[in-house]
Amino acid sequence: MDTRSELTKTDKMFTAENLQEIVRLFREADADGGGGLDIEEFCEAMKELFPTMDEEDLIALHMKIDTNGDGGVDLGELTDYLVNKNKASQSMDFINQSFPKPIKMISVDYHKAIVRLIHRPFENDREPDHGSEVLLGQTSVYQKGQYLSISSNGILNFWPDSFDTPYPVQLYKKENTLPFSHNKKMHVNDMVYIRELKHLAISTSDRELMFYRCNEFPKLFSTSHSLIVEDNIVNTMNYWSNGTKAVFSFGDVKGFLSVFISYNVHENGLFSKAVYEKISLRDYPTVYVSTLLKNTSKDFLCVKVNIFHDICSQIRYFPSLSSFAICGSSSKKMVLASLPKTSTTKLTTKVFESRGHMEFFTCVEYSTSSGYLLTGGTDALLRVWFPHKALSCIQELKGHVKPITHLMLNPKEKVFVSLSQDHHVRVWSEDAMICLQSFKIKEMMQSPISSVCYNTHNNELVLANTDIGKYLGRGTDVFKDTLTSHDKPLCCALYHNIFKQVVSVCQNGVVTVWDILTGTAVMQFKVTPDQHVGHIAISFDGLKRRLITISQDGKVKLWNFNNGTELAILPVIVQSEVTGIVCVDDRVFVSGRNSKIIYDLDIHGYDNRFLKHDYLDDISSMDVHENTLITASSNGNIVIWEADAGEVLYWLNGSKSPRTNMADKKTQGQTGSLPGDKSPKHVRGTGHIPLHSKSLNVNETAVINTPLIKCLKTREVSVDTATLLTSSDGNIYAWSVISKGGLIGKFRAVKDEGAVITTMSTDPNEQILLTGDTTGKIYQWDIQAFGFKKQANNGLFEDINGWRVSLCPPPLLRSWQSHITGVVSVQCNPTCEKLITAGNCNVCLWENTGTYIGLFGKDQWGASQISLEENADQEETGRPGTVKTSNFQLACPVSPTPSPSEPLIPSFKDLYSRIDEVLRPKKPRAKLTDDQMNRLYRRMMKIKPGLDLIKRETQLFFSEVHQGSKNTSTPCPPNTTQTTGCTNDTNSLANMQQSDGAVKQGTEPTSKQGHFPPISETVQLTESQFKPHPPLIRGGTALNQSSSQTAYLDQTMSKYGRVLKIQQIHTLKGSVLTPVPPNTLPGVEGSEQTPEHVLVPPTQLKIQQRDTLKGSVLTSVPPNALPAKKTLPHMQLSASTVKQRSKNTSKHVRLPPISDEVNTTNSSSRFCRRDIKR
Repeated sequence: MDTRSELTKTDKMFTAENLQEIVRLFREADADGGGGLDIEEFCEAMKELFPTMDEEDLIALHMKIDTNGDGGVDLGELTDYLVNKNKASQSMDFINQSFPKPIKMISVDYHKAIVRLIHRPFENDREPDHGSEVLLGQTSVYQKGQYLSISSNGILNFWPDSFDTPYPVQLYKKENTLPFSHNKKMHVNDMVYIRELKHLAISTSDRELMFYRCNEFPKLFSTSHSLIVEDNIVNTMNYWSNGTKAVFSFGDVKGFLSVFISYNVHENGLFSKAVYEKISLRDYPTVYVSTLLKNTSKDFLCVKVNIFHDICSQIRYFPSLSSFAICGSSSKKMVLASLPKTSTTKLTTKVFESRGHMEFFTCVEYSTSSGYLLTGGTDALLRVWFPHKALSCIQELKGHVKPITHLMLNPKEKVFVSLSQDHHVRVWSEDAMICLQSFKIKEMMQSPISSVCYNTHNNELVLANTDIGKYLGRGTDVFKDTLTSHDKPLCCALYHNIFKQVVSVCQNGVVTVWDILTGTAVMQFKVTPDQHVGHIAISFDGLKRRLITISQDGKVKLWNFNNGTELAILPVIVQSEVTGIVCVDDRVFVSGRNSKIIYDLDIHGYDNRFLKHDYLDDISSMDVHENTLITASSNGNIVIWEADAGEVLYWLNGSKSPRTNMADKKTQGQTGSLPGDKSPKHVRGTGHIPLHSKSLNVNETAVINTPLIKCLKTREVSVDTATLLTSSDGNIYAWSVISKGGLIGKFRAVKDEGAVITTMSTDPNEQILLTGDTTGKIYQWDIQAFGFKKQANNGLFEDINGWRVSLCPPPLLRSWQSHITGVVSVQCNPTCEKLITAGNCNVCLWENTGTYIGLFGKDQWGASQISLEENADQEETGRPGTVKTSNFQLACPVSPTPSPSEPLIPSFKDLYSRIDEVLRPKKPRAKLTDDQMNRLYRRMMKIKPGLDLIKRETQLFFSEVHQGSKNTSTPCPPNTTQTTGCTNDTNSLANMQQSDGAVKQGTEPTSKQGHFPPISETVQLTESQFKPHPPLIRGGTALNQSSSQTAYLDQTMSKYGRVLKIQQIHTLKGSVLTPVPPNTLPGVEGSEQTPEHVLVPPTQLKIQQRDTLKGSVLTSVPPNALPAKKTLPHMQLSASTVKQRSKNTSKHVRLPPISDEVNTTNSSSRFCRRDIKR
């Protein structure tokens, strides 16, 4: 037996009818006498009542009853649940409502009341009179046709089914008039359509019934003939036919009923052609009523009888009774007159009269299935009568409060519809005589409803006064195509994995609870006033027992979403447009747009406070990780709070720095208590730094704007692990939110240009990230290995002011188009096998492969089709063709790509020159800036603490680099002059006296790195091909160097001051060659290596540092310091020579003096390989 169907069956059995048995079991199961049943006691008791129930379903039932979340169910909660459940089940009859969709209004610009509105189906689409019929509840084919409306001043409109564009015909201009004379005014009383003849009969105040030829083409509309009524004005008409026999009748202002019967209307027409006037005074044939009454035959029957001394206001012919029902304008009487069989047969009548001064008969209808007559009265009551019993009614139906004006029956749907003067419509069951639906036509309140057409073919209710309103009813394929989950755009959708329910809310405040296993609505209730249309924020409480809703009135309400009961309203008024609701135990944090305040509310309403920070212009998103509250603002600032104490722990801004900043006393926020619904006060805190002081300049490039936030709660907080995901402008960023942490990785998460991420969520294990964007696409990302620091060391990365950020995106599992507009929410079941997406007005269910299952509220599926059980061995299946999915790899936000036209390096000789080119400054600089010194200092501090050691290693490092750069002569770029030597990049001098506070500012310049094309794999590393840098001998020893020239190296690829690097596996393939950092000591095997090294074959080099350079100054020689020379001879540089040449530059960079005792021997190369994994 299906578990879910059994649970549904139990829900039906678990009602107030078996309350006595439930109470007995409840008391017996309360073994500890505590007055309440915990989960174990409850499951044991319910097993006796429902032995086939699974324990999982019983636990869910226990949670539904235990709304206060205390872990026990007492008798009070049990009885409340039963009573409210019965009320909720009655309110859920909306599933069977005939008109669940809102009205469609059609404006008519003639400012006159429409006296009649009729529908005629097209001939080829007309429903057959005989044959198989569509069963109740099944979907039928929509019958196409036309609507015809006529106003009181004689303007006839032809409308298509969609009521898009009318075709008007002015009837008062059809009559021929003399030149320059005024058109005769027309006042129309009624109109009927004769389907077999395609004629339109219209009665006016001229005592003449006009018949027009009226086919599907309005341009062919013309006058056919007329029926002249000599002594009276026709007020109402009626026409009925079974395809052969036709009955045409009308009532006049003196209470007479005239009946005209044609036994074969197709062959003979409605009136005998022999009785038409031989000579007509008009341009069309005419016939008189008196002539028809005198000339009867076997094919025609004409009868005229006086019914009452009143104006006939309505005539209905009921073929099953073979009788007419006639109501008068006074509503005092109704007459049931039998149809005469011959002209000599006397018409039998039965009179139904009101009691006293009451008026029972404004309109009448007959139910063929029940055999009852239904009448509406001015006392707002519907009355049920036996046709043969006129003395008293058998039942009165209450519901309306104003006089009833119209009654219409739909035998196909077995319902009848009543309309009252106050524009209230009520739909009744034909068999049970109970009201199924009630609604008010608020859009047509400007004037009374003058005409109603109930198109039973398509279950369409069309109403008219000076305008037209249309309700498309249930039952046709067109209606099914228009079905949506909600009538208004969605605000949010949640998934409850225990109840297996989806909870969604739309802008008009309607909350709907859907069964994910069937696609049907199990509960619907409204959380806002009737006139409200706006944003609604919803969330489950901490125990997922109750639903929290906040509408634009700022009221925080708690609901039992299983029965629609309002449980509480918190005594605080919050923002009108809420952007986040986060629950931590019994605390509820609420944030809003255009507000800096974060409300920290007690769910019991006792202790309420607020949080505020100057760094937050507003709060665009909010989430929680353990006891840490994370708030994000549209200005890019993110503030991390300690939830209990309300203290600020950290703050960050990706557009300013990739690092996480620890909060100090100056960056603390403000907090205070909330007395009731008053404004926040009792402010404390020292957060006095204005937000604009931390803002970017206009010309700076922002990385993150209006972020969304998602915390990875299952991950441990560490420097190398991302526990926070933010999204902005189509990118997703992974942050380590802890001291010394920062931005770990980022990637482009949308495919279309200009698309923005609108929602993010994960599976319970946080292995799959689900995102939706503004184009309606959803994406599945495998984030198991994403957001860890090792990615920046092993793959594509970006250097942001010396901070490595991985650019490797997580694997994209699948992506497809889920909605035509932006995705509002995307959720999944615990195993991520089913996805729930919300967008526009729809909530959809999908397989994780992209297979479309159905639309909640439109499609229905069986529980056997949906499996929500754990399936650890699930395989990746191919995508069915129902929905187009993509497995493309998205581009990284910024990624360096080598130029395809750049040639391969032919030899290591060329490589040697390129290395030297990297080390040579591109242009002279006066001195190192503070930012440059900050960068070098931070690099030194990461390698090894201790100021003395850093100084010694720095001296050694730059002396070695200076050696190599001076021993290689390379061509200079255009407009520059060659020099006798190339100095080290000015970025490479340390700032060893900068304070640590300067490092925290995050404003360091981007380091410049050289990027090279890959080296051919055919190049052999031999001693003859590679020449290492010759040693620099101080104190007068010559410097040997190669004189070969290399091509000028392109500048480093960078963007916005950020250098992009690619690490690769292959030796020297696409590597970035950088000097050995200070922590790599010459001659020491196994010394520390950083990823910024290039490894070449080792060579024996020995550097002797002599007395001659003690206290000497090494200068950075600009390219134009000396006249250009193609080659430089071997030279010996003494301390005096170096000092003399240093005068060519206006600025010097001073290094600390080298000790006399320092003698270093290097047995390895000055460069080592940089391991890179592409």
